[in-house]
Amino acid sequence: MSYELTLEQFENLNLFSNRNMEKVMTGVVNSSSNAALVNMGEDSVILLDHKSGDFYVADYEFDRKNLTLEFSNYERIELVDEENTFENDIKKIFESDDDDEVDYTTLSESYKRNVAERDSFLNELVGFTMSRKSFEETVDYDELAGILEEVELSSMAKSFFNEYVERLEKYPLNEVKRFDWVNPIKVSLMETERKNLVNRSAVQRAHDLWKKENFREGFESASLTFIDDIEEGTEEIKNFLEKFPQVYYLDEADRRTLFGKTVLSCSSELRESMEDLLKGIDILFEKYELGDIREKYLAEDDGYDHQAADIAAEDDYDEEDDYEEAPEVEDEDMTGMVDDLSKIAEKCEDVRTKTRLEDLIDRINSNIGEGTRPTLVKEAVAILSL
Repeated sequence: MSYELTLEQFENLNLFSNRNMEKVMTGVVNSSSNAALVNMGEDSVILLDHKSGDFYVADYEFDRKNLTLEFSNYERIELVDEENTFENDIKKIFESDDDDEVDYTTLSESYKRNVAERDSFLNELVGFTMSRKSFEETVDYDELAGILEEVELSSMAKSFFNEYVERLEKYPLNEVKRFDWVNPIKVSLMETERKNLVNRSAVQRAHDLWKKENFREGFESASLTFIDDIEEGTEEIKNFLEKFPQVYYLDEADRRTLFGKTVLSCSSELRESMEDLLKGIDILFEKYELGDIREKYLAEDDGYDHQAADIAAEDDYDEEDDYEEAPEVEDEDMTGMVDDLSKIAEKCEDVRTKTRLEDLIDRINSNIGEGTRPTLVKEAVAILSL
């Protein structure tokens, strides 16, 4: 009797084998600031809090359909000595009046069995566990959690904040920031947001992009390169548009008008090449299909991301799934998050943590007025609610 499987089905069975899952689990847990994976069972794991030195046992659940991992029900492991015969053997030495009654060979074996070997086992276990964790990019979220207890935050009182806290449960981030050994933690093994930009007023804002200094500077730099070197300039223009995806909301005529206004506000060198430049950019949208990038950021007119649905269908997902579009966040609320993150950053002593916060602040600031990037908002909310 044979059992038929397609190559893809066979690959999926092996992809999530226990051996491969332990590799995945190690990467997920070890990405946190305070935990490392010791070992993994069928439905539970043993974790080491390398800050405190404590071991914990926790349940985990792997959702194969949505590719998420959830950790819950943490219990600290108390390591207690069994009956220590070595201690009793030592007492015999001091209680005995006759040295001939003391068996030093037995005493040596007792020490090795009850003291040395146990210490060696723990040292080797901790050493192996820690050897699998990289600290090069680790951020000290324990420090942030302590600071958050002292700082009053304005963002947490806003309705959008609770909406995104709930969204993190359904559409989690791709990393574990910190185990607090109380609350369940869910992490996704893939990107959960189908759209990188949410903006109801995107068309009007796209029309006004030429008024923004950073848009003009970026456009001029990429365009001058494009005029000198088409191949290199094409990449620069594509990278430039990655930063301003609202452009994809515009049709060809409006896009050309936007770029024309931008050229007129730039240097004379660029103005002299205006007609050739605009024709060249039009060709890029046709020949290099830059318009296809639109789907990476924006929804189709019916609000449904067909490309993501097609990918899901290949994995036997229901095309009519319950994906919910991320809520839009007002510029005022984005500014409030920046203020809260800045308060925390000012109190940070760890350089790496401070740098990570400042980078997040810069990314939010550059996004204000450009629309809502759900992953960026979730990152900020996750940190502010540690």
